[in-house]
Amino acid sequence: MKKRLTLIFTILAVLLLLAACSSGSAGTTAASSGSGGIFSSLWKLIAIPMGYLMRWCYLFANDVLGLPKAAYVIALFLFTLITKILMFPLSVKQQRSSAMMAAYKPMIDDINAKYKNNPEKRQQEMEKLQSEYGYNPMSGCLPLLIQFPIIFGLIEVIYSPLTYMLRLPAEFISKAKDIVLALDSTVNTRLIETSIIQHIKENAAAFSSLQGDYGKYITEVSNFNMSIGSINLWEKPQLAWSLALLVPVFSIVTMLLSQWVTMKISGQLQSGGGTNMTMMITMSVMFGVFSFMYPMGFSLYWGFQNLIIIAQSGILQKICNPEKLRAEAQAKLEEKRKARKAPKTVKIKEEDGEVIEKEIAPAELAKMRLQKARDLDKERYDE
Repeated sequence: MKKRLTLIFTILAVLLLLAACSSGSAGTTAASSGSGGIFSSLWKLIAIPMGYLMRWCYLFANDVLGLPKAAYVIALFLFTLITKILMFPLSVKQQRSSAMMAAYKPMIDDINAKYKNNPEKRQQEMEKLQSEYGYNPMSGCLPLLIQFPIIFGLIEVIYSPLTYMLRLPAEFISKAKDIVLALDSTVNTRLIETSIIQHIKENAAAFSSLQGDYGKYITEVSNFNMSIGSINLWEKPQLAWSLALLVPVFSIVTMLLSQWVTMKISGQLQSGGGTNMTMMITMSVMFGVFSFMYPMGFSLYWGFQNLIIIAQSGILQKICNPEKLRAEAQAKLEEKRKARKAPKTVKIKEEDGEVIEKEIAPAELAKMRLQKARDLDKERYDE
């Protein structure tokens, strides 16, 4: 279990740091930025479908619901809801996997206690448990791994809404970028598209040279809203007293709450003791740190996801009751144990050459196979 948690934390930290590296440093300007490398290209590729989904959600909130001031926030919520619905079958699989891991726990505890002073033998027994009973400590991590591309793709969409949400021509974005750089050459490369939006809203006259060929795009950008009140969701939150601080706080609090609810419902909170509590706090602190490294739109998305997870936990408990699943998993393991201990019917060749069928216990059969192997080796070496 400790190795599993360590691996999860390592994957999480490494991937998020890779995303941070590929997104460019805070001091990089648009005038001096590079290509961003392989990870930047990967996130941009993932951002294409994420951008289409965000665009459809935004158009629904803005045009159908008629809520332009809250359209971006509603779009983030709908985006989160849709992705969680699409991943729901994986969540069911993860719930079943968690139950199976709980069933394996007594066997793992026996191995750890029996071979606590013999790490090599303990590792051999764990490998034997995996091969003979199908034990896989990482079987429930797929939903977590799939979550990473969604996060990175969404972050790219938040940074580049003109490209991925509004789907504006690259030529228009390039010309608008040149105008913004002429007004402010210190613009951060990751904020160039949101800076274009901000400058068009505040100083549309500066873009008069684009009115002829690109007038409709300027109007589209003017009407596009990525804020909620005075909070600009493309900006990173600051450790200062302001309304914007509520966004990362919302993300952290809901994460703590969602983890507590899911662990309580699954029984992990009671069975895991201090280990699970430590994991819960560590994960929340980790994402609390990351919420100040990325735009507030990311924190809002994560908070919405946590709320949906809380509701999803109740649904999963109804259709995949953890207690029932654990009982079923334990019954299957017991059947496997009995099947392994049951006598096997094998064919044996007698000294007179007659072949007979005989029931032999697994332990005795293993000894016979070992002796047969030794006899074959003896014959080979004698020759």
